[in-house]
Amino acid sequence: MKKTLLSIIFILFLSFILVSAGTGSSTKEFFNKIKSLSQVVKLVENYYVEEANMDDLIDGAIRGLLETLDPHSSYITNEQIKKVNENMQGDFEGIGIEFSMLDGYITVIAPIPGTPSDRAGLVSGDKIVKINGESAYKITTDEIVKKLRGPKGTAVNVTIQRVGIDNFEITLIRDKIPIHSVLASFLYNENTGYILINRFGNKTFLEVDAAIDSLTTLGMNQLVLDLRGNPGGAMQPALQLLDTFINSNDTLLYTEGRMRSANQVYYASKNKDDNKLPIIVLINRSSASASEIIAGGLQDLDRGLVVGETSFGKGLVQRQYELKDSSAVRITVARYYTPSGRLIQRDFDALDDYYLDLNKENREQQDSLKTDSLKYKTKNGRIVYGGGGITPDIHIIDDSYITKSTQKILYSPQRLLFKYADNIKTNYKKYNSFKDFNKAQNSVINSSNFLNWLKNKLVDDETIIEYQEDSLLVDWDFINNRIQSEIAANLWGKDYRYYMRLKMDKQFQTALDNFDLAKSFIE
Repeated sequence: MKKTLLSIIFILFLSFILVSAGTGSSTKEFFNKIKSLSQVVKLVENYYVEEANMDDLIDGAIRGLLETLDPHSSYITNEQIKKVNENMQGDFEGIGIEFSMLDGYITVIAPIPGTPSDRAGLVSGDKIVKINGESAYKITTDEIVKKLRGPKGTAVNVTIQRVGIDNFEITLIRDKIPIHSVLASFLYNENTGYILINRFGNKTFLEVDAAIDSLTTLGMNQLVLDLRGNPGGAMQPALQLLDTFINSNDTLLYTEGRMRSANQVYYASKNKDDNKLPIIVLINRSSASASEIIAGGLQDLDRGLVVGETSFGKGLVQRQYELKDSSAVRITVARYYTPSGRLIQRDFDALDDYYLDLNKENREQQDSLKTDSLKYKTKNGRIVYGGGGITPDIHIIDDSYITKSTQKILYSPQRLLFKYADNIKTNYKKYNSFKDFNKAQNSVINSSNFLNWLKNKLVDDETIIEYQEDSLLVDWDFINNRIQSEIAANLWGKDYRYYMRLKMDKQFQTALDNFDLAKSFIE
């Protein structure tokens, strides 16, 4: 049912009654604006060139109202709520594959371990050509979700195309599918653990805690925690994780807002099980919110070393309020501060540039940020700077340059490097383990074979990608590494994709060289 104009005005009136006392807004001016809004709605309803969807218009009005406040207050439609809840809760029901649409078909990038697809023996490179007997060629993402997801215990039949054998059909019984926060967890060398976290959901702390226990059993005595590209999420799991590294009752974080209930201080709890590992945290300009809570807390309490680039600077606390039509709003109620008193949130006066200006300047080197007013001290007296985001102890930018030709091949939606790795993976099954493959990896890929395959592939697919072979050869070490990582993931699991990539990761390699400094913090 469409929202009526009367109900819209009533909602706005109630909102005004709730907030006007603290804003100093003029009641008369407010109701003049309401009248103007009502007039605009009537004009659109009566004179717009075609019948307007009033629900969509009001959704847009609510969204615009919240976006005017700050970059992080937001409106979530009732259609989006389910997906938001899935991401926070950490599971949904389906068959359990990571996939891409390649050559018109659902192509398995990797089955999720322990899910129906994994138990049924699906492997990287498999194509789903039919679902319940109907062609799956060029179906949309929405159709894929509708056909493959479903209640736990229900069945779906899929027809699989696999290189070298005839198409075959299997029946998958849908189950709970975990949405993992830990993308990778392994020993990089005999004593250095690596954990990559891509988000913070309700189960993130449990995942990371289990990963740390597992790696410790394997011999880990120092840890690299990779929070690069992590946009944040739930605050509580981040605080739990931070607390496990803090063997004191220090402040981990505090928040300040207009309402008394928004003002909170979060303390560490001293525990005999607190983790004493030397830790280095990797951050970049896309690390935000919960990621910054961890990096800033470890830095301010002199517990861990922070390496990389200054983080995003998202330090506003949102609370989610459900509306009567099952949609929701997230409204900023407070600001985050690190233990030393640094405000994580960076300036957002120019909202249009908020998500774009990260690449404009090297913020770590700006003298304007190194003023006395932005100078803070860590627990042991080290100088750190505020001004938005967390500035690393060791600033290392990701300045690896690849040519435009390589970028076109690397970022093609056709996932050409994945396809090539899938095409040649049988050549490397002779290695009994990833360890054997890794020892021989310097001569794994032949550049001429790849270039010939690429040329023929693009012709066969009638795909036009303009590139220069000489440019690809200039970047061959990088391309070689990426193909090796895809082969490793294909044959031994996705952890090895990340393992191989770390070999050419300047920020990670810098972290490895600075564990003596990280150890000095806890000594």
